[in-house]
Amino acid sequence: MIMVWRGWGVAVPFIAAFIHIAVLFAVEGISGDPGYAGTHGWVLMVSMALAATAVWMIGSRMERKPGQIVIDKESGQEFELKSKNDLFWIPFKWWAIPLVILGALAGSV
Repeated sequence: MIMVWRGWGVAVPFIAAFIHIAVLFAVEGISGDPGYAGTHGWVLMVSMALAATAVWMIGSRMERKPGQIVIDKESGQEFELKSKNDLFWIPFKWWAIPLVILGALAGSV
């Protein structure tokens, strides 16, 4: 599979996977049943909600970073150059929405 990203956009699936695995270990450790997460859809729903929150917060913080101010020599106009962080042309923080939808769909099954 080909992935298209700019900046830190590639981190979105890794953040989601890391949080999902952490929730799996926590739930299965508490329940004592190693197959608990596979039979209960709410586990994926909760892990994707937590991942969406993390992605939104990290993405919002990245957007607040100031860019570099450059001045066009000919017109004297100032421009702000900011780095972009996206995955498949979707900005980093907006990946929170597909993660919530994935969690809601999995939780309803």
